[in-house]
Amino acid sequence: MSALEQKPNSVDVRKAIVQYLIDHVRNPSVSIFEVISAVRKTFPLCELTDWQIGDLIARSAIDAGFAIEFDAADP
Repeated sequence: MSALEQKPNSVDVRKAIVQYLIDHVRNPSVSIFEVISAVRKTFPLCELTDWQIGDLIARSAIDAGFAIEFDAADP
């Protein structure tokens, strides 16, 4: 079974978020909406809500020193 066919846990999602931040380190800010979209594309079976993913993104981005664009849609 491939990684995309498995339901990821929050650790898997956090690793994907950190990788996204590493790949976009030259950008001074990170868009919550864009990262949520990237996570959903990577893990289509992810059961975390957008709000939960957004929280993980914000925490990771703050730890890494990014400015954050809180542009995700309200639930």
